[in-house]
Amino acid sequence: MANGREQYLQALASVTEMTRTQAERVARLLAKQGEVQSGQVSRVAEDLVRRTQKNRETVSRLIQREVKRQLGLLGMATRDEVARLQQRVRALEQAAERSSQPARARPRTASTAAGSSRASTRARTAGASSRSSAGSTGAARRGRGSTAAKRTGGDSAK
Repeated sequence: MANGREQYLQALASVTEMTRTQAERVARLLAKQGEVQSGQVSRVAEDLVRRTQKNRETVSRLIQREVKRQLGLLGMATRDEVARLQQRVRALEQAAERSSQPARARPRTASTAAGSSRASTRARTAGASSRSSAGSTGAARRGRGSTAAKRTGGDSAK
């Protein structure tokens, strides 16, 4: 059987949390062996509980830090990163769902109906007159610059 001092040291080195009852048992054993005065048993037990709890928390933090570091080295995503990505995926799914709905199924207000009617008329008239020059004009309208600008390195450096 281990003496009181050995049990005290084992308890301090332990990763598990010591209960108050266990700590009092060790402290009484120390008092019986003359290592602690009988009036100090309660204080020693309290100190032992507090120290084992602090040691357990320290070891736990060290393990968490190391696991996090190792997962980072493996390229594993954190819980927060996964949550952010899930939100982005949901938003993209909703946007895709909205854009894939048929045009007649989408609710239209009077102003959007009139605006889209005018836009489609403009597009038809502009499309007929600009079919021959659609290559460079269309690219310029889309913000890509003209073919000549690309050859000379104009806007492409931006």
